[in-house]
Amino acid sequence: MIQIAWLNEKLLSYEEANLDTAGWPRGSGTFETIKTVGGLPWALSRHMRRALNTARRNDHPFPNEDLIRRAVTESIAANPFAIGRLRILFGDDGSLCVTHQEYSELTKPANLGIQNCTPIGNGIVEKRYPYHQNLKMLRDAQNAGFDDFLLINSYGHVTETAIANLVFQIDDSWVTPPLTDGVLPGVMRALLIEKAGVLVRQIHADQLPFISSGFVVSSLKIAQPIAQIDGQNLQISQESEQMRSSFAATALATSVG
Repeated sequence: MIQIAWLNEKLLSYEEANLDTAGWPRGSGTFETIKTVGGLPWALSRHMRRALNTARRNDHPFPNEDLIRRAVTESIAANPFAIGRLRILFGDDGSLCVTHQEYSELTKPANLGIQNCTPIGNGIVEKRYPYHQNLKMLRDAQNAGFDDFLLINSYGHVTETAIANLVFQIDDSWVTPPLTDGVLPGVMRALLIEKAGVLVRQIHADQLPFISSGFVVSSLKIAQPIAQIDGQNLQISQESEQMRSSFAATALATSVG
């Protein structure tokens, strides 16, 4: 099956658009990854807002909203899937590329290893390509027998995983690390803080043994239960499953558009 990309107002094959087999272009820029269900992108406006803020912060060109929405619509129509992974790539040179690939829902909980990481210099984490460092970290985790790494910054604080945010139950509260510890301002993370009562709280590595339940959170995964952190078993209880269902309902109710 030939994969089609939308690039600068044209529908092209990946080869014609000069994309690799995973849909990544050459050069550099920012990107947004969005879940689609039945051809509808979830939280598109929120993703565009985050991308626009990144462009303004770096003084990069940014296309108008009408063009982005048309590119999204045409890319999904050219690559129809019941559940998809939409990627919008904003080149630092002003280019706009959109891909839509099939996405398979995860059916098993996550097994996380632990990895130390260095905080971003300016304290702001952005969705940028080339994405090599994150993807290499993910491969390293999988080669070590994990699904992903839980990252600890040089101050000993829990941050995120190579590709997603984290939400934990500690005592009776659901918490997520603050952006200032080197955390991507994830769209799903923001929804859970705003709509589902998740608290923002610094989490030191010493607190890991006190985590009872947890989720890997992203726009694609929504809330994937965590089974283990470096050999420590977490509960996937009726309460945590109810919370996962609540998170999923929050995503559905607030995401289309």
